[in-house]
Amino acid sequence: MNIDTCEVCVYTPDMLPRVLDVMSFLWKKNLQCREEYFKWKYADNPNTEDSLGIVALHKDRVIGFRGYFATRFEIPEKTKDLIVLVPGDTCVHPDYRRKGLSVLMGNLAMDTFSGAYKIFLNMTTTAPSLPGYLKMGFQSIAKKTYLSQYTFPRFIRYLLTYKKHPPLEKGRNVSGTFGQVILSERPKPKEMAEICAGEMIHNQRIRLLRDETFFRWRFENPFKKYRFYYFCQDSGIKGYVVIGLSPNHQRGYILDFADTDGRSVVFLLRHMIQNKHFDMLSIYHFSVSDEFREKLADMGFRASGLARRLEHKKTGELPVLIRPVRKSYTETDWKIEGLDIRNINNWQMTEICSDSV
Repeated sequence: MNIDTCEVCVYTPDMLPRVLDVMSFLWKKNLQCREEYFKWKYADNPNTEDSLGIVALHKDRVIGFRGYFATRFEIPEKTKDLIVLVPGDTCVHPDYRRKGLSVLMGNLAMDTFSGAYKIFLNMTTTAPSLPGYLKMGFQSIAKKTYLSQYTFPRFIRYLLTYKKHPPLEKGRNVSGTFGQVILSERPKPKEMAEICAGEMIHNQRIRLLRDETFFRWRFENPFKKYRFYYFCQDSGIKGYVVIGLSPNHQRGYILDFADTDGRSVVFLLRHMIQNKHFDMLSIYHFSVSDEFREKLADMGFRASGLARRLEHKKTGELPVLIRPVRKSYTETDWKIEGLDIRNINNWQMTEICSDSV
């Protein structure tokens, strides 16, 4: 096939059946699950009116799709209307790969979306896709490395059961109220939004806008499982931690957290560790401040060790990537309200900012 016989265009809803067909090569689910996921992620996304995506066609056949997950960020006291586009869910039919279609779709996205949006943020690049993103002008702002807490026996158990999908073990990680801790499978959107609104902000950074609308929508992802921990005091919720579960439910990824007292998040993490809710707890190193990193270290979180070596061997040091949406950009396009988006210290970014969790 000659790439000149293909065309790329903006996604429209009438293309959905054909898009879901080609996405079967990426989303290893049945048609109903793929449709539910697309609807949640793109059609129901409260940050845009339309599903954002680029399609590759060959003789009217959809042979590729590149989705853009809209996420709203804020800079406290300056703006609450910064929509960041997260490129993900890129798939090309196996018969048409390695012909540059992914880059062509990415270039059209720049032309199409530059009028309304300013930033692309990619937290899900893979080793095969990285060269294409760099070719399109994306820059690395951080490495995706975890701080993890585990013991050697529990880590080995996690590895041995990694590919299993069992129900949660009886008596372990069970929903309910345990003293000042509430463990639930569902978010509390109103309470979580109030905590974020009352969170102590020590410096001005670009951060995810976590309001009630966000919390009602974000955790409806049909592909993922979550656990919500809440710390209660004086008849109110003072802090929360959101955990994403590994396939075997034995590793917990700290996706998001907030408190109004500076101590509730630590209390919740200690509760998880002391009660052995997970064989392993992990958080991206760039998600934490220096002060919080010291508290994590006291709980046994570390960047080195067996887990880090194995993950480095499997995936390498993959970066968080960023780029202005404009195809031809200037130095000013790297600045938002005076903050350089290439500096990870200008972001308050947790794993929930990614489109993959």
